[in-house]
Amino acid sequence: MKKILFLISICFIQSTFSQHKEPTIKSDPDAIVNSSTKNSRVDSQPEFPGGPEALYNDFIKNNYRMPIVKNLKGKVYVSFIVETNGTLSDIKILRDIGYGTGEEAIRVLKLSPRWTPAKRDNKYVRWNYSFPITVNGINSDESLEFYERNNNNRVSEVIEDENPVYNTAGIEVRPEFPGGQEALNKYLKDNYKNPQKDLKGRVYATFIIEKDGSLTDIKILRDLGYGTGAEAIRVLKESPKWTPGKQNDKVVRVLYSMPIAVN
Repeated sequence: MKKILFLISICFIQSTFSQHKEPTIKSDPDAIVNSSTKNSRVDSQPEFPGGPEALYNDFIKNNYRMPIVKNLKGKVYVSFIVETNGTLSDIKILRDIGYGTGEEAIRVLKLSPRWTPAKRDNKYVRWNYSFPITVNGINSDESLEFYERNNNNRVSEVIEDENPVYNTAGIEVRPEFPGGQEALNKYLKDNYKNPQKDLKGRVYATFIIEKDGSLTDIKILRDLGYGTGAEAIRVLKESPKWTPGKQNDKVVRVLYSMPIAVN
């Protein structure tokens, strides 16, 4: 009888330990999670080693080579997939400002260390990630001289951009839709036709507001599928002219980004 009780005790202890094993995190190689989709719920999003501050202030700042173009400022919008092993794949440029800014962003991201992948239901999943990289070119001859002196790199020619595109974040007078933000919201609500019944979400668009107030280079950063991006482009192409932005009391071209609600 004692022998039987001893064996039962051993089985109970083994069962108890087996129930407290550390969970194994598996990977789902097929699922790609995007924050704009209905299936975007995750337990944890992917993260660069050290977090966003390390990504922007250390890695990108120390590795991105700014173009030697006077007065060139703006943002490069990048997109890529953080794989289940933390590597980056399918790196794409959603929008750049020319002069090789997009190619340089791709080069830097290919140097990235492995990220902590996203996790859902105790499985690592692939995550479609996008973010902007701020570009500030050479502002003056003095800054160019500083660049040459500190980089031991003589530059034979500096490109003068006489028609730069500014970003809304640093401009003195922002461009405006006729009647202001409320009128813009009404225009979009009255003219945007939802191509899919009961589909809700946001379409993120970007475009340049030219000096004459017209919209050019309209692009979709992210949509919901089902033609929602194409419909946003159609509506923006039919937009009335905006009041253009100003910098140093001069009318300038401005890169503008905004979400469009889909209901």
